[in-house]
Amino acid sequence: MKQTDLRQLLAKMRSGDDAAFNTLYAQLAKPVYVIAYRITQNREQAEDLTQDLFLKLFLTPPDDSVRNPRAWIFRMVHNLALDALRQPVHEELPDTLRDPDDTAGRVLMHTALDAAMSALDAQERETVSLHINAELTFQEIAHLTSRSLPAVYRCYRRALKKLRAALEEGESS
Repeated sequence: MKQTDLRQLLAKMRSGDDAAFNTLYAQLAKPVYVIAYRITQNREQAEDLTQDLFLKLFLTPPDDSVRNPRAWIFRMVHNLALDALRQPVHEELPDTLRDPDDTAGRVLMHTALDAAMSALDAQERETVSLHINAELTFQEIAHLTSRSLPAVYRCYRRALKKLRAALEEGESS
């Protein structure tokens, strides 16, 4: 979703247009959830954080003073997820109990990816998720996380190497 489209949706939301909120939710719910999950490593917590963020957006959408609303939204989920990490963690149900309609192949793929992502540290998971799932540029990630652009690049490259190694190791076993 382009910044101009997002600004228009937010303006419509401020004027009470529920359809604009539905469009915003449809476009950003998945990347918001993924960012929350990658930071917290807890599905239920990520779902709660996604709901919390969109409730806040629904009740008080940002005004025109926000220069980069997309980055602002992902900063919100980033902050909510970091706050959630400070709270006690609840035990998570295994995937097989949560979603019985998943095929075995999808469950294995998600399990392998989750295992590979868990090999990353929190900063690496966040960087990969912000770039791939939230489609933020490295410059936006640097600004969002208060890190230098070279530090973000190094973190991303290090994370990709670790992911590749973990996935290749999983295939060979």
